[in-house]
Amino acid sequence: MARFRLFRILSARENFVFEVEDLATGETFLLLEPSLPPSALGRDIAARVCRVDEDLYVVTGPKLPLDEAALSVAKEFIRPGKGLVNDQRCAAALYRHLVRHGVNDGLGILPEPEDVFALSHPDDELDAIAWDWVELAEGAEPSRDVLEIARALTSHERLAAALASSAELRLLGKSRHADAYRRLALIQMETFQRRACVGSGELNPLDTFAAKFEELAAKKHFPQEAVALFHELRRRIALENRRPKSRDDDLSRVVERIRGLRAKTTEQGCTEQEALAAADKVAELLERYGLSLSEVDLRQQPCEGFGIDTGRRKHGAFDRCVPAIADFCDCRVWSETSPSGTLRFVFFGLSADVEAAHYLYDLVAVAFETETARFKLGPIYAEMIGGEKRSAVNSFQIGLARGVSAKLENLKAERSAAVFNSTGRDLILIKTSVIEEEFEKLGLSLRAKNVSSRRRVLLEAYEAGQEAGRKFEVHAGIE
Repeated sequence: MARFRLFRILSARENFVFEVEDLATGETFLLLEPSLPPSALGRDIAARVCRVDEDLYVVTGPKLPLDEAALSVAKEFIRPGKGLVNDQRCAAALYRHLVRHGVNDGLGILPEPEDVFALSHPDDELDAIAWDWVELAEGAEPSRDVLEIARALTSHERLAAALASSAELRLLGKSRHADAYRRLALIQMETFQRRACVGSGELNPLDTFAAKFEELAAKKHFPQEAVALFHELRRRIALENRRPKSRDDDLSRVVERIRGLRAKTTEQGCTEQEALAAADKVAELLERYGLSLSEVDLRQQPCEGFGIDTGRRKHGAFDRCVPAIADFCDCRVWSETSPSGTLRFVFFGLSADVEAAHYLYDLVAVAFETETARFKLGPIYAEMIGGEKRSAVNSFQIGLARGVSAKLENLKAERSAAVFNSTGRDLILIKTSVIEEEFEKLGLSLRAKNVSSRRRVLLEAYEAGQEAGRKFEVHAGIE
């Protein structure tokens, strides 16, 4: 397999064989290259080389002589003890330097721009996608699966690489290739922005990138053309985000009603009984609105998200309620680590459902505080001594989470049955597909994670919490 390497010509042997030293690792090897002139001795060269024997290599493409300026560019990719890191990006940086500044070689082996471009073959997944897009017929669109893969590859490094590659290829006159990387950069920027809008990832990622790219460009470590492209694409995203999103009056009323319930109940504090009664009211609102929607209405609903920072670095008993809250509100939910290192939950779905999930999350959190305070005043807690008190509270909260989750699951089953009996299964499937399609645009890959622990549970306290979750009857609503 060919690798891009930086090497110095040490000496000449017979039959066009040269002894060379790898500038990144210090190792020496033999290179068979008939085109090297005698004046190449002592010179530094960059090229892709491939092993053909135990210690013999050949050059597989154009050779790039390295003058002092080019060598300083290459050294940015050398790490002590690791050698040349990310050789593909090192090659791209050197090729870009060649196109802009040329190289004072004196060897007569400087490659033509066309050869330089041919050497920059796609090693990275993102590069492979870009090159596949170049082969598409004029006006043809990439498949949904390929777009999903492109979004899933979104990262800081790949965005920078896509911007730089587009700028580099534009300079080489490769407009179709430049356009492919430009589109990949746009997709990644849109993906970062979508994640931020639903409360996932960084709060203002494009602001962060703008500052970083400007800083790198000022140090000559990032092309000014790539910075200009970033700002151009950012303006396009800003214009698209200013377009009004459709939200009908009925939906707005449902959302405002849920917000009103949330503000009233969470400010006053509530017991689990009141929390579940409020959940019942939310179920009624969502059911009523869901039954009034048609397939067209569903497909026009905007998907939104909301990130809730727990302020904790570890999972707790309360978090066992989160999947039930999300399922109750027909949302997707995932946990992630915020930039500050704390645990964050992100709910994603139709706007009314996300508002309901936010409301129920806060409501159950307040109920946990109320019920836990009540438990601490009871006889079970009073009988505990030392560390047993903490175990008792944890056991009670685990049981409470089990009870609350069971109640929400029962409410969800009742609501789903009502929707199914009134509209059939079609609208339920359409709603799920709408959410899945919008979720794909976030480019996230979620993994199921078991957060259960082997912590000792005090049976009596656990049962008290579970009973607290079972015994309350759900009222018709909150006045």
